[in-house]
Amino acid sequence: MALGGTTAEYDRKFATPVVTHINQTDEEKVALEYNAHVEALETYAMDLQECLEHTTDEKYKWLLAVKLDRTNQRLEQLRTEG
Repeated sequence: MALGGTTAEYDRKFATPVVTHINQTDEEKVALEYNAHVEALETYAMDLQECLEHTTDEKYKWLLAVKLDRTNQRLEQLRTEG
């Protein structure tokens, strides 16, 4: 499986849609968007890990490892901020 695109594209493709309600507060909207972003990053990290385990090309492994590391750093940053 070849991965391409950016984290933002993964957010749009895999994030849980944010359902808005008339009475939804800004805090609820922020919480839903935060959770969707974290979930999208987790999905992206799992896909990267799966590709890393199945590739034999050393350059591609290195690229995937770098992407996975940056994704995990961003997840950790989001979790400590949240």
